[in-house]
Amino acid sequence: MDFTVRPATEEDFPAMLRLWREMMDFHARVEPRFRPLPTPAGEEAWETHLRETIWGNQDWCVFVAEADGQVIGQMLGVLRDPYPVFEPGRYGYVTDVAVDPAARRNGVGRALFEALKAWFREQSVSHIELMVAHNSPVSQAFWREMGCSDYMDILWYDLEAE
Repeated sequence: MDFTVRPATEEDFPAMLRLWREMMDFHARVEPRFRPLPTPAGEEAWETHLRETIWGNQDWCVFVAEADGQVIGQMLGVLRDPYPVFEPGRYGYVTDVAVDPAARRNGVGRALFEALKAWFREQSVSHIELMVAHNSPVSQAFWREMGCSDYMDILWYDLEAE
């Protein structure tokens, strides 16, 4: 599959919203506690977040993969500062990755991550962090193939179940 990776533009927003919904639905299927807002409220909230928080913010980077004029993947990353009790040094954080199901297993996710890693290196970050759904073997395998390793576990305690 031939595709290119490039910085996102505002013209990509409709396709990015479609990919975002697919990503949300995927995570909700593998982890019932993952509860995104339903359509169209979720898309509206994410587009607002994209426009008001991410777009034009120098701490954020958004890449898309494009094939035959269609956006088939996206990856978003942000620069973060550690808590003040830790040694200084910004780090990169991957917030979102989505690849169209028809384009998976063709190197799209890897190419997006390579682009984001290059951007993080330009920002002189010390490392990259991300969260991966524990119940998603596909996501776990992808990130381990990218060279990621276990670092912290996120635990859940349901106060409503008491």
